Amino acid sequence: MKELPVSMLTESIITLLTEAYPGPPDHTATWFIDNDPDSGILGILRDVTADEASTSVDGTGNPGTTIASHTEHLHWSLANMNRAMSGGEFGKWSESWDLKEANAAEWDRLRRELRTEFELLCQGLRNQTEIDPQYLTGGLALAAHAAYHLGNLRQMKERVRE
Repeated sequence: MKELPVSMLTESIITLLTEAYPGPPDHTATWFIDNDPDSGILGILRDVTADEASTSVDGTGNPGTTIASHTEHLHWSLANMNRAMSGGEFGKWSESWDLKEANAAEWDRLRRELRTEFELLCQGLRNQTEIDPQYLTGGLALAAHAAYHLGNLRQMKERVRE
């Protein structure tokens, strides 16, 4: 069996994460997302208002029922991976669902920080000369995780605009 260089593995993860977050760079070929421009998480969130992001899709306001809570959860997961790859401790998963609503300034900040954490993660993965199997698995899991939340966010956006 041929050995794969770490850079090939990390670029594959980055390709999937890029498709999930900013959207596919080449709209003629995608792995799991629509070919439309802005079909990634960041594109879907671009025109969502703070009021829409803070609206509970089930009327309860429980964690996980607002676009803001899903966005913070995604932000937290990327920041957590970045922190861990830099030698920090993993955070508590339950804390990732603390945010339920955001005003306009908080919402703009959250979307900006989500993009920043995505970019830092890609940079961090590209800087790996060796990769701990835990981070390799974590990177793959983040891609699947993003795909799951991408579907949720698309549906939630439709529901808050009904």
